[in-house]
Amino acid sequence: MKLKFSIPYNGDLTLMAWAFKTGQAAEVYFAGAGRNDHSSPYQNQNKFQEEEILELMALCRKHNVKTNLLMNKGIAFTDDLKSVFQYIDSLNKTEGLTSITVGDPAIVPFLKKAFPRIRLQTSVFMNIDSLQKIKEALKMGVTDFCLDVSTNRKGEELEKIRDYKNKLKNFSVKLLANHGCYMNCFYSMRHSSWPLLKEMLEQRPAAQRPPQKRYILGNLIDVKNCVYKKEDIADEIKRPFIRPEDLTYYEKRGLADVIKIAYRMDRTPVLRKKLKAYFERSFDGDLFELTPPNKGAIPFICDNKSIPGTFAQKLLSCDMRCEGCDYCRLVAVKALRKKNYGRHLA
Repeated sequence: MKLKFSIPYNGDLTLMAWAFKTGQAAEVYFAGAGRNDHSSPYQNQNKFQEEEILELMALCRKHNVKTNLLMNKGIAFTDDLKSVFQYIDSLNKTEGLTSITVGDPAIVPFLKKAFPRIRLQTSVFMNIDSLQKIKEALKMGVTDFCLDVSTNRKGEELEKIRDYKNKLKNFSVKLLANHGCYMNCFYSMRHSSWPLLKEMLEQRPAAQRPPQKRYILGNLIDVKNCVYKKEDIADEIKRPFIRPEDLTYYEKRGLADVIKIAYRMDRTPVLRKKLKAYFERSFDGDLFELTPPNKGAIPFICDNKSIPGTFAQKLLSCDMRCEGCDYCRLVAVKALRKKNYGRHLA
């Protein structure tokens, strides 16, 4: 089965129309409008209007593209479910909603009961990284799984999940191709929320601000960049991205049903470049333009065409015993080049 893509709505309907016409988009994922945005723990982060979301859904229906509403904030503990469900119902009745991505497992049985025909997907932030976790989530009513990005490189586990899926035939698997996290990053469950927390900290009324700002944890850390401690240039190659050229390997082995592309906040030229590369399954340029690391600006580029064609095969059969293997470092030396100079790294 040829892999198709889950693509983000970044506010550009023209870009969505272009993507749909290629026939490569399986679904679009998007946040609710205004105060109905439950894709993050904080309100009013989404500037989309209700009319715009309905127009997007109508465009999806016209091109037979599925719609995926994001409710992937990690904790829904204080949410008013009546209000949340009213919004979901309004979208479903107006344009038809295919699925909902959830980040808090506690809300799954309530959504399943209220909307039995809408499929429920796990957010990548749920850290589903094994067949056993999938089995438990299936009991709750989950139907689709966006796996933890570390699973992109765990060939044996993906094969177990594939075999179980082929036996049951009642769930699907999605892999996020270009997330910026490092492999097994210790901070991956938290750092996506730090910029929003920092903004909230700075917007507190003066009376609520502590007299000694330097002692507040949020003022002591760099919230914009990952704090993962790199030990070697090989860490950039070990990041669990999936290159456009790697898709054929996953495809032939049935290791996924859908490939997800990030990010919703990308400007149109950036997102279009990503989509075009993955749609064409080839990219001649800096791989980090498609898969930027969460460390922010880095002093080198990655020549994608210098990465061996057997890269995916090698990494998915890796036993993660890096101490006795130099493969990733050798790839890094060949593919990484210092910016502005074009020199390979030694």
